[in-house]
Amino acid sequence: MVRHVLSLEDLGEAGSWLLVQQARGIPDARSHTDFMTERIAMLLFAQESLPERLCITAAVRQMGGSTIYQGTIGEWREELDQHQHQLMGVINYYVDCMYLYGFPARIWAKRDVEVQFPVINAGSPDGHPAHALADIACMLKYSKDDLKGVRVGWIGCTNGTLFSLIEGMQYFPYGLQVALPPSNDTAPVRDAAARYGVTVDIVETPEQAAGGANYVFAGCRSELDSQDEERWRITGALMDKAAPGAHVLLGSQPIRAIGVERELALSPRSLLLLQAENRLRVHKRLLHWVFLEN
Repeated sequence: MVRHVLSLEDLGEAGSWLLVQQARGIPDARSHTDFMTERIAMLLFAQESLPERLCITAAVRQMGGSTIYQGTIGEWREELDQHQHQLMGVINYYVDCMYLYGFPARIWAKRDVEVQFPVINAGSPDGHPAHALADIACMLKYSKDDLKGVRVGWIGCTNGTLFSLIEGMQYFPYGLQVALPPSNDTAPVRDAAARYGVTVDIVETPEQAAGGANYVFAGCRSELDSQDEERWRITGALMDKAAPGAHVLLGSQPIRAIGVERELALSPRSLLLLQAENRLRVHKRLLHWVFLEN
């Protein structure tokens, strides 16, 4: 049976925990293996993202595989919409797995096409399982492997990482408090919490989201206007409202994340480099998971 990872639910609780622990157990995140030798991964990106492309390409290449990248140029999305069955058959002939970026994962999951190769969601508006697992691994490192009682604050607009963090609350015992800018509708967050049977505290201000949090995420700034950008920033003063020793994580790629004060971003409280390291680890373990039955 072909394995796909479009959401954390594809992994389940046991799979999510196992993958996080295995990823953390890789001695050197950049180690080279031959697991993907003679395997080809296709990167189908509906949006540009240099960090995602770098991470996935590095993971596949460091495991001995090859990649084919298709970005936003061309008419391939129209071709995919109109000729799904034919195109999937052709792609299946050439490649061994596919990474999708920028597609709504839930729409893709409902496509009436039997895909014969593993498909991994590398980031979508409604989910980003690899990022969520990598960030959970970061939190485990600084929480003595126990997330009970850990509070996570999200400040900024919604994106796939936030929705996967909400989904992850089914399996990992952290709490989540979310502050969305006035332009951002809270209904999708409430709907996601209801769908997964978890409780998300939706607050009104960045100060409330950071209050008592052990980890503060700089969320997306896609719907912020110029007047709001200064208000919706992660600063040292804001972090003073968080728990002692709280850390900052990026919930989006740097160019799309709300601002983080320079001194804070360069301080030990920022986990940006650890996030990058853990994402490489997680992508390697995802490849093992989709290709190995055990």
